Amino acid sequence: MYTTNTSTQTNADSCHLNGAFRQFAADENLKAVAAEADISSPQILRNKLCLDQPHKLSVMELVAITRASGNRSIIDGVLLDLDCAASVSLAEFASANDMDLTDRALDITVNAAQLGALALDVKITKRVTERMRHETVKRATYVMTELAIFVHDVEQKFQAIPVLAVASDALQAMPMPGLM
Repeated sequence: MYTTNTSTQTNADSCHLNGAFRQFAADENLKAVAAEADISSPQILRNKLCLDQPHKLSVMELVAITRASGNRSIIDGVLLDLDCAASVSLAEFASANDMDLTDRALDITVNAAQLGALALDVKITKRVTERMRHETVKRATYVMTELAIFVHDVEQKFQAIPVLAVASDALQAMPMPGLM
């Protein structure tokens, strides 16, 4: 999915991180994020979001800009470069009860279908633009987060009333006379 062309990607070992830096810079108001994260100027933040620059983003600065913006794309880029799954915020688990299981399942299905549409576009055009890549990564990360919350919510509901859950499963699995 990522290009290894050296004219567009300077560091093949950090292709996810490089894309995440570009996505973060495109999605966020760097002036506001720099001020909130206590970075002396937006230009310094811009430089730190470019792998070609001598300025490097420290771990503490990464935490600060992530907290200031709420945008975890750089952290997800680091995790993807380390062959790990994208991050899931614990705050999102706390809000799991805000949406019904069926609504969450439908939301996951809709976003998975949109991922399929993006994949079909790639197959038809036989190329991946940077916009398509960012959109695909953003949607896939969202679906993974929602799936993690969905699994957590199902587990929580089962743990709350396990006897009722097992009884309900047994009733649903049993053939009902006259309904076949």
